[in-house]
Amino acid sequence: MVERQLHLFKGKRQRGERLPSPKEFNVHVALASLLRRTIMPQWIFTHIPSGEKRDIVTASRLKAMGVMPGWPDFLFVGPGRVFFLELKRKGSGRPSEDQRDVAAHVMACGCGYLMTDDIEDAIGTLRDMGVVRATVSA
Repeated sequence: MVERQLHLFKGKRQRGERLPSPKEFNVHVALASLLRRTIMPQWIFTHIPSGEKRDIVTASRLKAMGVMPGWPDFLFVGPGRVFFLELKRKGSGRPSEDQRDVAAHVMACGCGYLMTDDIEDAIGTLRDMGVVRATVSA
């Protein structure tokens, strides 16, 4: 279902304007909040914040410390498993070449990986893997 919003100053017969998809930051915060409440005790996770815009000094320092482009947003470690999740904003386009290279490498190493722009898909995958409780849904 596509959500639409009516314009305050347009006529009565309007169909409404399509709402923009949430910013990637908001989607990540929502998922992290859900994870803190529902993650199974044998799993841990972190978010890797390497994609946002930074000033040149901070970017240079992070690069010097070894931050590399293309790494997925979330990293999950559980019993005998490592899983990466790249959660995109709806309609944000294609992955970068660096993201494709990292995805291919981590999957070749036997790690799980998912890139999606659908929060329900991400939560469903985490639920199926046993990362979050079986009763969790988007």
